[in-house]
Amino acid sequence: MMASLGPWPGAGVPVAVAVSGGADSMALAILARQWRRDVVALVVDHGLRAESRTEAEQTLARLSTLDVPGRLLVLTGLERGSRMAERARRMRYQALSAACRQIGALDLLVAHHAGDQAETVMMRARADSGDDGLAAMAIVTPTVDIRIVRPLLAFPKAALYATVRAAGVAWVEDPSNHDLRTERARARQALAHDGGHAARLLMEARRAGAGRMARDAAAARWLAAHARFHCGGWVVLPAGLAPARLLSALIRVVAGRDYSPARDAVERLVHAPRPATLAGAAIIPWRDGQWIIAREESAVSPPVIARVGEMWDRRFVLRAQHLPHGWTMGAAGAVASWWPGGRPRSIWPARVLRTLPALWHDGRVMAVPHIGLRTQDCVADAVFVNQPPHPVLPGTMFYGPDDERSDPLS
Repeated sequence: MMASLGPWPGAGVPVAVAVSGGADSMALAILARQWRRDVVALVVDHGLRAESRTEAEQTLARLSTLDVPGRLLVLTGLERGSRMAERARRMRYQALSAACRQIGALDLLVAHHAGDQAETVMMRARADSGDDGLAAMAIVTPTVDIRIVRPLLAFPKAALYATVRAAGVAWVEDPSNHDLRTERARARQALAHDGGHAARLLMEARRAGAGRMARDAAAARWLAAHARFHCGGWVVLPAGLAPARLLSALIRVVAGRDYSPARDAVERLVHAPRPATLAGAAIIPWRDGQWIIAREESAVSPPVIARVGEMWDRRFVLRAQHLPHGWTMGAAGAVASWWPGGRPRSIWPARVLRTLPALWHDGRVMAVPHIGLRTQDCVADAVFVNQPPHPVLPGTMFYGPDDERSDPLS
């Protein structure tokens, strides 16, 4: 199975394994360690239960007996409330990705199995997610920094329990897995009493997955022929915009969102292209009948303290060697206040340029790296790298060189 998901890095480069401490992820850690020596377990403590730290430390101790080195990742700021599962998942993957960067891992193994896949298909069918949704989880999902690999999707949970028992290793039972207030727990309970239904759902996922791969290949060809991406966070499209499925994905990426906009709203735009704002993105008419899909000004995130490696607006990561104290990062704002004197007027609309990420101090724009504006030598190397939370399509990312020499904005 692992060979078919390669190529994998050579000796000395770690492959990371996300380990919650449950039977599924412990089984994955056992199998991964048998597969290769260079594996590192990443254990996340969400801090939502009093016993979570103790369980995380127990998990690290159990991994040690398997000769699997581990790291503890502690989430801070996660609170109970609305959309808690979504917020926890986002923070968890941010922490896992950051840890992979630190240890030099290019791949993160996660323990989703056949039961998880069937539950996902059931929930997406109930939500009328369409063929893409019914394809459920992909075995491999590329992100900006790493590949997320799910090698256990074809294996039932019973096989994973058997693997852990055979190794003589204990595991943690998370009570939230049985909390029927959650949709997934209810789906799990329903499928537990109907194995035939679960098998049919997995067959549906395979069928839908093959269809999704074919659609993705066609969409990638369309993007290569018709779309022009810009490191400042927008994309230029031809007169007819883009097919609805692609336009939806582009809007989600430009806006830095986790979810696609309403399907009917996107289809109306494709049927009759017009200026609009939708799901945090602006559809702007441009020269020669073309269209720009850019960030909606009123939806950008407020300024935050400028720190190296920090993200602003869920899209831009600040990279620099050194930063002055007390600076912030946020939208550039009014172009007239920072556009360099004597520089030719930009070809791009001002409402697009106003959404560029900038460094601020004492109420003034000090740097807009995307156009090469830097008022002080101390930020000569500062850049904002465009890293939205999701790709347009699996295997395609919306980022590139982030300076004025490679993609002039003027």
